[in-house]
Amino acid sequence: MTVSDTVTGMVPGSVKERINPLYLRYRGLRANRRHQPVATVSNRTAAAPHVLLVVIDALRLDATPDLPFAWAPTVAPSTWTFPSITSMHTGRYPHEHGAIAHTRADDATYAMPTQATGPVIPHAFERRGFETYAGMGFLTPFLAVQDWYQHHRVFPDVRAERVLDAYEQWREGRERTFAYLHLGDLHAPLNPPTSYVEAAGVDTSLPNLPRLAEYTDDFEDTEACRYYKSQRLALYHAAASYLEDVLAGPLPALADETIIMVTGDHGEAHWEHVDVDRRMTDSRPNYGVGPGGTPLDAVARVPAAVSTPTGDVKISKGTPSLRDVPRTLLELTFDEGVCDVPGHSWRDPIPAANVAVCEAPRYGVERKAAYRGSEKVIESRADGVALGAFVEEFTPGDQFGSLDRARVEELCEVFEWAETGEQVETGQYVREQLEALGYT
Repeated sequence: MTVSDTVTGMVPGSVKERINPLYLRYRGLRANRRHQPVATVSNRTAAAPHVLLVVIDALRLDATPDLPFAWAPTVAPSTWTFPSITSMHTGRYPHEHGAIAHTRADDATYAMPTQATGPVIPHAFERRGFETYAGMGFLTPFLAVQDWYQHHRVFPDVRAERVLDAYEQWREGRERTFAYLHLGDLHAPLNPPTSYVEAAGVDTSLPNLPRLAEYTDDFEDTEACRYYKSQRLALYHAAASYLEDVLAGPLPALADETIIMVTGDHGEAHWEHVDVDRRMTDSRPNYGVGPGGTPLDAVARVPAAVSTPTGDVKISKGTPSLRDVPRTLLELTFDEGVCDVPGHSWRDPIPAANVAVCEAPRYGVERKAAYRGSEKVIESRADGVALGAFVEEFTPGDQFGSLDRARVEELCEVFEWAETGEQVETGQYVREQLEALGYT
């Protein structure tokens, strides 16, 4: 692969951008050294010699890649990266693993949740004789996984082809591997190759288009706002087209000897239901915009697909959750010894009555969504708000007011509310990185 041309002038360069690769390379190597080896209990027979989890950050349902996989809508455990990725590694919801702190503390300084403890999926694979690798296209997912893997590579906001290249180089010559790749091409700031931007007809003269920084306090129904929204969506889908083309090469080529799961960690709102979002406490400053806030459907659901050397896994019946990732990958790979992992295996039909939950703990008040089939509720207990809605399979959006009160109350009963978890203050470098990614 070769790195394509960039959108000239859309994302400015700086001295810090030249330093970032060296610093993040150091962080990855330090995580390698800090990794605590896991004792191998046995070299079990595996259904495939390699297992690959590909996470596309901010992947909306209407940006599902056109790849030869059987896709299904899936509920993300949270509306932003840190807690969602933690759930995808532990099988536990944010209120269970503690990653429910806010990125802002009460005194307006940045803080991140502390890293979760307990069993995680790379340890389970390492215990069974697999080498493990995490390749991340930007900083935030690395803050969640830290030293869980034997090998870490964290990049400073690079495109997918760079992350995939590094993974393929690492994997070459290794007999049994489990890898997690986190791609940031759909996360702000968007920077798809120029050819994709031009093909989509994006008006790059608009200010702050890559960073989604205009009309975020309140989307007004004006011509200027509508035009900005249309161009931001066009840029997003240009990035999705690039990502689709990049994945179309290596993933099918690896499929003969690899169990592959492709999904998102959360979606991204583009001014959906601003009026609803304003009823919740402190979605600052992005009402109905971006990730992290209220679990609107555009943020809470993502597509997911699983391919094995013997064929695709078709997720059937029930409502899948991304907390099911560890159990699904382990049961697809090994025939025994994983029954204690939380969640459901997508290898088997999910019960029709299963309820999947998305928790939004990033800001000052917990908000939660529950999905059961096409039914959905959103509740903010602190605000006294509980709303029912219907959703369509691959179309992001909440049809509010269409679910009767008895169903709303029934679904709200599944929620477990927790106090804010521990926070750790971040250093200046991490704060600056988070600000650049829109975590303000």
